[in-house]
Amino acid sequence: MRGEALLLLFLFLTSQLALAQQIYYVREVYVVSVDNTIGPYTASQLSRAISAAEQSSGAVLVLLNTPGGLADSTLSAMQMIGASSAPVIGFVYPDYGYAWSGGTYLLLSTHIAAMAPHTVIGSCQPIQGTTPINESKVLNALASYLATIMASYGRNSTYAYLCVEHNLNLNSEEALRYHVVNFVADGIGQLLEDVNGSSIVLDGRRTIVIVQSPTLVRIEPTFGEMLQAWLMDPLVESVLSLLALLVVIVAIASGHPLAAGLGVVLFLLSVLPYVSTGWIWAILFAMGVALLFAGMFSGGYTHGILEGTGAVLVILGFLSLFPPFQLQRQPVVIADYWPLVGSAIALSAVLAGVVAFIAWKAVAVHLRRPVSEQMLTLRGLEGVAVDDIGPDRPGYVVVLGEYWKAVSRVGVKRGCRVRVVEAGTPIVVEPVEACGG
Repeated sequence: MRGEALLLLFLFLTSQLALAQQIYYVREVYVVSVDNTIGPYTASQLSRAISAAEQSSGAVLVLLNTPGGLADSTLSAMQMIGASSAPVIGFVYPDYGYAWSGGTYLLLSTHIAAMAPHTVIGSCQPIQGTTPINESKVLNALASYLATIMASYGRNSTYAYLCVEHNLNLNSEEALRYHVVNFVADGIGQLLEDVNGSSIVLDGRRTIVIVQSPTLVRIEPTFGEMLQAWLMDPLVESVLSLLALLVVIVAIASGHPLAAGLGVVLFLLSVLPYVSTGWIWAILFAMGVALLFAGMFSGGYTHGILEGTGAVLVILGFLSLFPPFQLQRQPVVIADYWPLVGSAIALSAVLAGVVAFIAWKAVAVHLRRPVSEQMLTLRGLEGVAVDDIGPDRPGYVVVLGEYWKAVSRVGVKRGCRVRVVEAGTPIVVEPVEACGG
């Protein structure tokens, strides 16, 4: 009897332990590649992947091969991972890759952390520009935050302090040995096999993850995310900033202050990577509309440059809007966006037509401007003397149907045909035929 009682007690405790752990079946794995500098576009892409995984009983696989990035974007992504009700797996991949600085923060904040062989993590000390931050207030805050996250997942939180305060780097074997990561895997397939049956903390509860032949779904970046990532490139950012300064200087120096608006736009584009991705479309659209109106109200003064740039920005804004976009960190997915695409194309065609019309009018105005504006082009034109003209006796001539005050180095009688030899005030003419006096 005593043996039966112990067996019943053991079965009861085992069943309670099993019930205490929820089981999460992974049917789809949403793959996000972080292979450049971490920025707002990274958080946006990760947010879309987590949203899709939560809606379809999936998991998120974050492939990391990055030197790091912006602190705000990294912390935002870490908070998204912590609040996710779907498992997020971090994987430093491919072989011989790395996840330094912000990449290490992301890896260690995932529910399951893994590395490919011959990969490295570390160098977590924050920098401002190119200068490392040594203030204890900042270092202690970041180290404690990262250590708290690692401890919640049962990983060695001591590394957080060593990484942030001493820039300690670890290869995959060292990270596994010191319990900084959970697995070392040769590829995605092996990693998912290793993850199968793992016990993690998800939504504050111990959860067993079951992964059996899931479907891999790539979360590709949207146009807005790709645009931000491209603008984040240091070379692109430097070129845009330099062009913005040069355009403003040339516009002011040449007496075309309205053209300085193009320089302002270039400067705003250079800082666009630091704006939340959800607002990219709105900013581009607003700048485009502003340039369109500025060009239209200039009366062709800018010869269609502002209008053309404005139309391009409006089109880029529409492209950045769909199919999915994120507004104030809340993902919004447009289920049927083809009507929106059609509307955007139609509106873009209308805007292109308006811009073409404005440009045509500007060229027409330029070609048919008042003759008085063509004074500098009078040289070589012929006309008729209205008065007797001499070196010390100015008079009037008719050129291109207008009266011009003129002088001549030789005497010219009224009615003689003359040719303009110098355009000034007054103009200088000479007789075309022998009718001097």
